[in-house]
Amino acid sequence: QTIVVSTGADSVDFKLVNLVKPNDIVITQDYGLAAMVLSKNAYVINQNGMIYSHHNIDELLHSRHMVKKIIKSGGRVKGPKKRTKELDDQFVKGFEQLIVSITK
Repeated sequence: QTIVVSTGADSVDFKLVNLVKPNDIVITQDYGLAAMVLSKNAYVINQNGMIYSHHNIDELLHSRHMVKKIIKSGGRVKGPKKRTKELDDQFVKGFEQLIVSITK
C-alpha cells in the first residue's frame, strides 16, 4: 500500500501517528515522533536498538532542544556515526528484547 501525504513539515510524522494503534512497533530516531507514538500506547525503538519509553523520552526531548539551541547560536554538533555491523547487531538485540517484553 502506498500512502501519499502533503509536503508540509512533519506531515509524514502526523500521518504515521494517526495510523499507529496500541501495541504497534515504530522504528525511528526522531524523538518528537517517538513521544507522539508513545502517547498512543505503542512501542518505539531507534535504529541502534535503543527502546524509547515514558521513562526516558523527556530527557531525550530535552537533549534535542539543547542541541537545537547550540546550532541556532552558531555552535556545531557531531553528526551520526557511520553505520557498522556492531550497530546492526545492537539493533537486532534491542528489537528481540522489545518483542520478548511485549509477548510476556
